[in-house]
Amino acid sequence: MNAAYIGETVPLPPPHILLLGTRDEARMLRPRLRGSQFKVTHLAHLGSRASAMTVRLMQHDVWLACCTCSREVQQIRQMTPRTPLVICSDLEEETHIVSMLDAGADDYVFFSCGKQELHARLHGHARRYRASLASSCDTSRQAGPYTVLESEDQQIRLLCKERCVVVREQMLRLTPIECTLLFTLMRQGGKVLTHQSLLHAVWGQGYHEEVDYIRVYLHTLRLKLEDDPRCPTYLETITGVGYRFRQLCTSMSP
Repeated sequence: MNAAYIGETVPLPPPHILLLGTRDEARMLRPRLRGSQFKVTHLAHLGSRASAMTVRLMQHDVWLACCTCSREVQQIRQMTPRTPLVICSDLEEETHIVSMLDAGADDYVFFSCGKQELHARLHGHARRYRASLASSCDTSRQAGPYTVLESEDQQIRLLCKERCVVVREQMLRLTPIECTLLFTLMRQGGKVLTHQSLLHAVWGQGYHEEVDYIRVYLHTLRLKLEDDPRCPTYLETITGVGYRFRQLCTSMSP
């Protein structure tokens, strides 16, 4: 069930904020995040195992990061291209602010920012992010009659409306983008889809060069679908061209 339907039936869960900073920074910011129905997860640093944590780290509405260099912002953007990234810092130099925004940050606030302003900014980013997912990842609307797709070997079954994939009899949840991307590849099973065609199908016509977006989500899908994500048997990379789901897929009744 997509976010648009959820909004019509039950209240949406509170925005989930990933607070990326030291313990001292988290200790200072956590009290300022109270009282506005945020769910907050603190992460001290990305560390060397960031790729293994990608699936868990992408389940947030906004990242609030106390980064000090553009390289950290670029690392975050490689992991989660679309999640709003808000930098919180005490550095007020214009050149530093510009460098962080150019590296991929969506917003920049100072530690001196008022509590209500911080809440408004975070709620605004979360609201726009959820709306973009609902509009660009409505897989049930795209799927039409293809509500269930199954791989030729019957080991992968995609349930579009439920936004789940059954992998060797184990049911796994998918994010909206993961579901739309897998649906797009399975619907054209056996066919190579170019980077641009995937960007247009999943993210929209305004996306052309953001190949890293696809790479990040293919990585998370491989972690869920493949026995060995380093040697995928389903989701194949066609170097310099795009990707394909190797097997033909059939549509089934739900």
